[in-house]
Amino acid sequence: MNEDKKLIQYAPVSKVAFYFCTGACILFFGPLIIFREAAQPYVNIIMRFITHSTDWMWLVVVLGCLIFLLWLAFGPYGKVKLGKIDEEPEFSTFTWIAMIFQGSTGGALVYWSMVEPMYYMMWPPYWVEPVSAQSAQYALSYAFMHWGISAWTTFAVPAVVFAYSYYVRRKPYLFPSYACREVLGKRLMEGGGGKVLNAILAFGMVGGMATALGFVVPMMSNIFSNYVGISDSAMLKVVICLLFATIYIGSAYRGLHRGLALLSNFNMYIAFALLGFVILVGPTGFSLSLATDNLGVYFNEYFRMSLYTDPVEKSGFPQDWTVFYWAWWLSWAIYIGLYCARISKGRTIRSIILAMIAFGSLATFTFFTVFGGYIVDAMLNRGMELGIILSEEGGPAIVTWLMNDLPGTQIVIPCILFYLLIGSSTCTDSAAYTLANMQCTEVKVGMEPPKWSRVYCGLLILVCTIAVILVGGRNVVQMASVVPAIPLLPLMIVFCVTLRKWLKKDFGTSSLLTTDKYMDDSEDEEAATGTDKTYVSALEKAVKAAFKNKPSDIDED
Repeated sequence: MNEDKKLIQYAPVSKVAFYFCTGACILFFGPLIIFREAAQPYVNIIMRFITHSTDWMWLVVVLGCLIFLLWLAFGPYGKVKLGKIDEEPEFSTFTWIAMIFQGSTGGALVYWSMVEPMYYMMWPPYWVEPVSAQSAQYALSYAFMHWGISAWTTFAVPAVVFAYSYYVRRKPYLFPSYACREVLGKRLMEGGGGKVLNAILAFGMVGGMATALGFVVPMMSNIFSNYVGISDSAMLKVVICLLFATIYIGSAYRGLHRGLALLSNFNMYIAFALLGFVILVGPTGFSLSLATDNLGVYFNEYFRMSLYTDPVEKSGFPQDWTVFYWAWWLSWAIYIGLYCARISKGRTIRSIILAMIAFGSLATFTFFTVFGGYIVDAMLNRGMELGIILSEEGGPAIVTWLMNDLPGTQIVIPCILFYLLIGSSTCTDSAAYTLANMQCTEVKVGMEPPKWSRVYCGLLILVCTIAVILVGGRNVVQMASVVPAIPLLPLMIVFCVTLRKWLKKDFGTSSLLTTDKYMDDSEDEEAATGTDKTYVSALEKAVKAAFKNKPSDIDED
């Protein structure tokens, strides 16, 4: 134990990034607490302007990033190893995938896997009749869209860029400005511009985490209050926030191996047990059949969903859902990208892309299949009036209803609360750790951010989460992630261009693949004709000499 402590080196903290990020959080979240009621109308105006005026940009950029990643993964650069030739992966494959999934989703996935299919059933896209067999085809397919391939694409782009910079180019800079030097200029990114950019993106990370916990904490509060029979008050929500903070700050303080890895592994086993129980006692056949059908719709209409803006009817569906989700995921992109890069030493570019997109999507699809299928079955086959509960009491009440509808409620509810607590703590823990990394001037291989910095970042996320919860309202929660995500939109393009330039410089490029292995065909020719190679060569020389001397002979005649 003492030897481990001696080996750990702590990275120096950048004062500019530290104070700027703190100041931005105070200026953004402070007014939400002080002017809670007055802030609501302005929040609605800001949200509508961002999601409806720039909808096409979010959709095009995310789809473009997916195309870039497919080219990267299945092209020659996919075999590039993220590290030295003899460097082995830092974590086992199971632990690595568990850390990626648990650090990227948290308890918000549980909430939306139960509530989101209901919204698509009651307010479906493409002018479909609500709560019908046709709307059921989009109940899970659109959830797959928002939590599947495209969502993980936004995480994978920065993850590959940061991992390549850190482990291949051996640059000790775990912050985004370094990855922008190739495009935006070294002078600008090394100066004040780079520090401001890092601080803005760090602020975006805080907003993304506050958004996630803004959904999870009210859900836990509602479940717990119904379980023990107490009032679902604001004070209870604050107490849950403090409980979260105690766990994730303690884990961040312990570090990457002793904190995050242990929590991720443990919570994966809880997830397996929980999902297995619900699929067994629930409508198993219907859920699997519904998921299969919706998966077909998802793949069949993937490009339509990816570029759907509804400019004529203006239903607002793609703006309220798809654009919001892409902005939310982008607000997480830097944090998850840095986090996944940090834990991916020894992997290849192809493996990190496929692990995030394939395994990440598969895990989220499983949650929506189990919990979403249960909800759709209750609405269509059992005639449960869940729409009334959603309209009158909100999404957390739906989660509470499902928990009470399962057999063994007295055991199931504590288990789900424990999973939500540990899952969201793992996610927030990794965010605090990554945020602390971003505030360092450099983080060499083997270094960690100072412990006090990790604790401070955890407290910063706590305060901002409380601000979002106290103001309340879905638009407020969404705005906390959408506004900070705006700078990420052009930055994703910058990341793709930067990585392409790095790979071209380091490994070169060729439009044609050639080999000189079979360039000497003389042996094949000799074998086919039976002619001696030496004789042919002498004959060629004699013929050339004869033609060379012939003009002079003609002149003499």
